[in-house]
Amino acid sequence: MSVLKSLKEAEDIEDLAALLGYKPKSLAYILYKIPDGAKYTTFTIPKKTGGEREICAPIAQLKLLQRRLANILYACRDEIDKSSKLGSLSHGFRRGHSIVSNAKPHRRRRYVLNLDLKDFFPSFNFGRVRGFFIKSKAFELNEKVATLIAQIACHNNALPQGSPCSPVISDLLAHLLDARLAKMAKAQGVTYSRYADDLTFSTSKKEFPAALATSKEGETNVWELGEELVSRIVDAGFAINPDKTRMQCHASRQLVTSLTVNAKVNIRQEYYRRTRAMCDALFKTGQYADVPFNKSLARRQDSVTANEGGATGSGPWAPAKAGIKSLGPLGGRLAHIHYVKDTIDTREEIDKRKHMTAFRMLYYRFLFYKNFVALDKPLVLTEGKTDNVYLSLAVRHLPKFHPKLGQPSAKGFQSALRYFNHVNKTSKVMELDGGSGNFKFFVLRYADLIAKFGHKPQLHPVIMLLDNDDGAKDILAVIKKNYGIEIKPSSTNSFFHITDNLYVVTTPHVGKKVKTCIEDFFEPSLLKEELNGKTLNLGTPNPATEYGKHIFAEKVVRPNASTLKWDGFEPLLQRLSDVLDHYEPPT
Repeated sequence: MSVLKSLKEAEDIEDLAALLGYKPKSLAYILYKIPDGAKYTTFTIPKKTGGEREICAPIAQLKLLQRRLANILYACRDEIDKSSKLGSLSHGFRRGHSIVSNAKPHRRRRYVLNLDLKDFFPSFNFGRVRGFFIKSKAFELNEKVATLIAQIACHNNALPQGSPCSPVISDLLAHLLDARLAKMAKAQGVTYSRYADDLTFSTSKKEFPAALATSKEGETNVWELGEELVSRIVDAGFAINPDKTRMQCHASRQLVTSLTVNAKVNIRQEYYRRTRAMCDALFKTGQYADVPFNKSLARRQDSVTANEGGATGSGPWAPAKAGIKSLGPLGGRLAHIHYVKDTIDTREEIDKRKHMTAFRMLYYRFLFYKNFVALDKPLVLTEGKTDNVYLSLAVRHLPKFHPKLGQPSAKGFQSALRYFNHVNKTSKVMELDGGSGNFKFFVLRYADLIAKFGHKPQLHPVIMLLDNDDGAKDILAVIKKNYGIEIKPSSTNSFFHITDNLYVVTTPHVGKKVKTCIEDFFEPSLLKEELNGKTLNLGTPNPATEYGKHIFAEKVVRPNASTLKWDGFEPLLQRLSDVLDHYEPPT
């Protein structure tokens, strides 16, 4: 049965609780027993355009409930979209949509009109949310269920900014506005799209339709919204923010959700140049600040600073010392640019890696600096994500290595190591997402990359952990050729210092077994554990009869970590500990 159909058939708290994965008593407790004043933590953050925005962050129990509700509603909307004839009008808070997909329909247009809705989330009160789920032809929910959804979602009679389910609910309710404005726009020969509270209309007609907006007589570049457009927005229950209404003609730069659309969708050049300058400063000095290139660029920057996250001397523009946390604002800018440029670059991923653009190389250098040069902890670079699971659990359950590798605390176990994440954007851009085969290129570039940084603190070592088997032969060959260090399977060295802060540790021998992998440190009986009649295959499993490493790590090792014998990992952890003792940061 589809999720939407199940939600439609729900009649009471028992039915909704089951859909959300709760017991009715647990759901009722969160809704009715926890005092309303204790359900949220309220604070303010500065708006990009000045002033403050109130954030209502739900407590953990309510946040989980709201996230589960959001997942159900996202699934329902996916079903609804499949039968919709309107196509994608809204691009915010939607799977497969973004600021890029929102901007694309407005490329190469004579006129681009942008306007913002005022107080978007607060405009959806309890009655409006409840009424939508009852009356909407797509949902038509039981009144009790609609009431429960509104109680889960609303705070102080509105959708709070900070709740996981506010985005999807607000977008569902705004669909009526989209339908009305799209119909009006089509009749006028205009393209319409919406990203959250940001509405865009564009056309290449010689004159912009007066029903939407007209140029104010006697004033240059001043436009007034048409009465028909304003009426439709107000009738749908929204208000317009007059300070953010702007008409952009083709002769000037046209922006849609902060992206240029004059010729193609792209990042603003001054935003990119400024980010590049910040990177240059970071790589040379370990600090970065908002320093304009020249006077003309500085004047242009003044007009866009409000849209880029703060002013000089505060927020992301303040000088930042090199360190993982302080690199966050700059990393956010680079990630944003990378997302946009990677989305509009239609080449295959293999071609993107083989023929890097200038920006991708810049982003690569930043990620290298952040993850391997400006470390806040020693880094362990393993061949895959399952190795991280084994190591972190082994450290936790072998007190012999506390506190050097980690130790318990009031906040839980605190690891003294950091493990490279193999499943995020960093691993993809740095080409470290495909197992040990990619390590050879990483090692090959390592010394040259570090040499190009003026500032290279290297306070901690980077430990590359390799299985002592034939899978590592290519990378070992690169190390021998480029660094003159020969690593043989028969070696019993605790570690190998390759260059700068880079070390290699190979898995120790196990008894008479020389060629080993990390799974050899578990008891043999554990490797024979069956799951649903399937046996473990550390290579490429047959799905019909076997399971692989990931399932072994998550379904066998992790759930039973407290009862497993971890003694077999002691020689490996000792090698990691030996690296920490050996490494001395450059002075």
